[in-house]
Amino acid sequence: MASPLELLATSISPAQALKLASSLDIDGSTSKALALLPEGGAARQHLANSVAEFGSEAIVPVLRALAAATAAHGVDIRPVWSGPTFDGDGDHTTSAVSHLIDEATEDVFASTYSATADSVFVEALWRAVARGVRTTLLVDSKVNAGATSAMLRSKLHGATFWTFVPKDGAYGLQHSKVVIVDSKIAFITSANLSDAAAEKNLEAGVIVRDAGFASKLRQRFSRLRAAGQLTEL
Repeated sequence: MASPLELLATSISPAQALKLASSLDIDGSTSKALALLPEGGAARQHLANSVAEFGSEAIVPVLRALAAATAAHGVDIRPVWSGPTFDGDGDHTTSAVSHLIDEATEDVFASTYSATADSVFVEALWRAVARGVRTTLLVDSKVNAGATSAMLRSKLHGATFWTFVPKDGAYGLQHSKVVIVDSKIAFITSANLSDAAAEKNLEAGVIVRDAGFASKLRQRFSRLRAAGQLTEL
């Protein structure tokens, strides 16, 4: 059976590991460190168990080593789920996507098939727009007779909107679900930017913190745009 530290290592990102290490290093307060992690996530319990078994002072260098080792390899790949939660799971889609978008300082690209106006995902995108982050959404212009794309354009005033144009008038949907932040981090998922995807459905995805991968993915969409397969709404 995996130790609490092993479970903790699989449930937090390198950035979270550094934040936890810094917090525990300051005053050893478990409650303050726990507050840095998403509510309801497995990481909180794994951290509490790790502190209980090893002590806060002992796990600080382990957390720093975890962050350093991940940085040295240059890639951090994490599973993300919606649906039932079990020990050792990765992040929940809701917190993962909203936190990811909140990290953006320069650019957010997001694609979705459907969306809900008051979903946490759309609210995170609005925060990005409001703080001046260049935000582009790729949507399906025909879903719900165009009502979904119209809602998003109204909700996210200031963002740029693209849609997919199949070749030669053939039938085709914009069905990709991707979030790319600052061309450094990519999130690929089955989940739409909707309440159902966050709270009701079983969805699976992955966050890849690798600049090379994220940049190539972003370039792929740019090539589609240059080829006329993506047009601005």
